[in-house]
Amino acid sequence: MSTCACTQTGKGFGLDWDAPFSFHDDTVFTLLDCSTTSSPVYKTSGGADDLDSNTTVIPQCDRAGGPICSFLYSCRAISLLDLPISTCCVYTPVDLGPSFEMDLQKLQCTSYSGFYSFNGQESNPENWKYGIALKYKFSVFNDYPSSCANCERSNGVCGYGGVYNTFVCNCPGGLNTTSDCFFQSSYNHSPRLLPQHTTGNCLIFSLAYFLVRIFSV
Repeated sequence: MSTCACTQTGKGFGLDWDAPFSFHDDTVFTLLDCSTTSSPVYKTSGGADDLDSNTTVIPQCDRAGGPICSFLYSCRAISLLDLPISTCCVYTPVDLGPSFEMDLQKLQCTSYSGFYSFNGQESNPENWKYGIALKYKFSVFNDYPSSCANCERSNGVCGYGGVYNTFVCNCPGGLNTTSDCFFQSSYNHSPRLLPQHTTGNCLIFSLAYFLVRIFSV
């Protein structure tokens, strides 16, 4: 993934198809250095086979994303590549396809950038918060369960684990429970703590990093 500080080529990334997560609404993906002649994110007004002088190339991207491309391409790390602004595409809505992968080779782009906040400085890409923000999807209808509300009220983080991806509350200090973290207050002054046993299939990862796998850089 490329940021204002560095550019990085790669094949893309993917999400586990059965994971109870989806992209946070604030996450913005920008495809960089895309081929305007062969990338599927571009189309022609005269049809794919009608490439004459009267054909206009119209990107299948967010038309309101022009300023984002301009700011990104003004970053020193990207500007050194001397890329035309037309090769930038604010990719929305994101279509990962049935494989739940962003395949840069198929999209005919050399890199992508992702950020989830302007950090109050829309015109200063150096201070944007880069990365991919995820949100927990609780069910088919995305209902917000009381178990997660109780977990968050007790200073925990909602997650899931185990073979069946069941709900788990990740508590401060690394303890994981199936309910909430209120019980910890009774242990704060306890003379000893029970040892924590963690198995490979029960690890709980932070939502900021979980399930995003980078193919290569």
